[in-house]
Amino acid sequence: MSADPLYILAGLALAGVVAQALAARLHLPSIVFLLAIGLAVGPGTGLINPNDLFGTLLGPFVSLSVALVLFEGGLSLKWSEARKLGAPLWRLVIGGLLLSFSLTFGFALLAGLSLPTAGVIAAILVVTGPTVIKPMLRQARLNQRPARLLRWEGIVNDPFGALLAVVVVELALLHAQEPDAALAASLLPIGWRVLVAGGAGGALGWLLGLALKRAWVPQHLKIPAIVAGVLATFAGAEALFHEAGLLAVTAMGVVLANAASQSIETIRHFKEEVATLLVAFLFLVLAANLSRADLLAFTPGSVMLVLAILFVVRPASVWLSLAGSGLSWQEKLLVGWIAPRGIVAAAMAGVLAPQVAEAGYEDARLILPVIFGVILLTVLLHGFTVAPLARKLGLAGAREGGLLLVGLSSWAQDLARAVQQAGGDVLCVDADRRQTARARLDGLPSEWADVLVEDDLDELPLERMRWLLAASPDDHFNQLVCLALGKTLGSDLVLQLSPRSEGRGERDSGLGGRTPWGELGTYDEISARYWKGARFKVTELTEQFNGDDFRAKNPEALVLFEVVNARLEPVRSDDDVEPGGKLIWLP
Repeated sequence: MSADPLYILAGLALAGVVAQALAARLHLPSIVFLLAIGLAVGPGTGLINPNDLFGTLLGPFVSLSVALVLFEGGLSLKWSEARKLGAPLWRLVIGGLLLSFSLTFGFALLAGLSLPTAGVIAAILVVTGPTVIKPMLRQARLNQRPARLLRWEGIVNDPFGALLAVVVVELALLHAQEPDAALAASLLPIGWRVLVAGGAGGALGWLLGLALKRAWVPQHLKIPAIVAGVLATFAGAEALFHEAGLLAVTAMGVVLANAASQSIETIRHFKEEVATLLVAFLFLVLAANLSRADLLAFTPGSVMLVLAILFVVRPASVWLSLAGSGLSWQEKLLVGWIAPRGIVAAAMAGVLAPQVAEAGYEDARLILPVIFGVILLTVLLHGFTVAPLARKLGLAGAREGGLLLVGLSSWAQDLARAVQQAGGDVLCVDADRRQTARARLDGLPSEWADVLVEDDLDELPLERMRWLLAASPDDHFNQLVCLALGKTLGSDLVLQLSPRSEGRGERDSGLGGRTPWGELGTYDEISARYWKGARFKVTELTEQFNGDDFRAKNPEALVLFEVVNARLEPVRSDDDVEPGGKLIWLP
């Protein structure tokens, strides 16, 4: 390779960030861009050869990266939240996983693949990609039940799919060494490894959670300590049993995520701070590591297998596992179509395919192209069809005029009551438990959540929300909230209070939300009016008492919204308001 490895590594990191930023801007899955870049710089042009770039470190790099990705997946698995979906989730996760594995395995054998290769492909493809499906669901604005089912299926299936793939590879390696060994005798040592690795990972996760809870680790070292702990756990488990590390770090993440401690909330930002860049870098390397021979290795049987996975295996496994579950046929149809694969499938293929090939199975060279073919097709087909299909089935929000109110100060709660009085829909959100509890006692629909945390955001019923108002006392937090929610609701539908340093007029700089109320719309100005005794009022406009009459009577009024036929719209000082609407204003 002629290029300096220093420049290649820096370029890969930069390309990963650019690809994800471009994907967010265009509302497309980032894997599409990462795969395109990886194929272009790898087999397309030969500019990068990961084997030459990393040498003997390529295998350990991919293994450690997969360990961090699976640990992050374990962090997302909170049993208390998963129980909200009840039986349908576990039927989909357990029954659907077994059916998907069995059907894919059968089609792979029909395609002429050997037992080990068919088993590895079937095991890897039972996973769906939560890193792909979460932004896909938010952009489609799905109703909560199908959205939660799809999201939790991806979260739960990742570790179980990885474990299943490792078990299949272990059986293949044992069979290659001892062809006459009985299946039961082969499963016994694997079962022992599973118990030891899972128990050790869970115990270490509990110890790490205890260290975080009791502040044995300084605040600024929490994320580095977590990363180092995951890598050490993976290496230690691998030293005991080959391929036990993946299970150990997954169990570690699950135990840590379910530890009852507020201090552990720090680790919920793990993905944003560590895993996002790692996932992009890893996917670029795996895509670049494909050879032209891999891409041309497709046989008619392997093409048939890929199509069967998309159009037969997924729908059949969902409909059979969810039969009699109480879900509507529309929900089953949607869930049975949407199953994008992501980084875990790609990474597991990158780790396990070479091991199967080294065991002497020549058709193992088909594992990577089949897995990447399924990833590409599912991301493209499901990404572009989920929103129109959900709307056609009546399972997507119709962008009604609901208001997501972030920040629950006293005057914000008064504003929420006024929105309800005017006939509008409002959902109050705050990261302060006391404020949320007080709002609930007052009859306001409220959620305790941090909207900057992806898992919290996924739990909110955004499908019925059209507008966002960031109304916290922190101007910078309001801007961050608008930037985060602008990707989902649309940048023109996110509003924030005017920053204190802002002058007259509406700002729309792209660095936050719209500020339609100028210098009168600051937190300090509204608070000052509220604590002087002013309260939000609702006034209905008629032909006899129109907007001009209202402004003549109330020249100092701060009008925030108008509700017309239960549809809420923000009002600027120079807006023409509609007769028949109800103004929400503060004297």
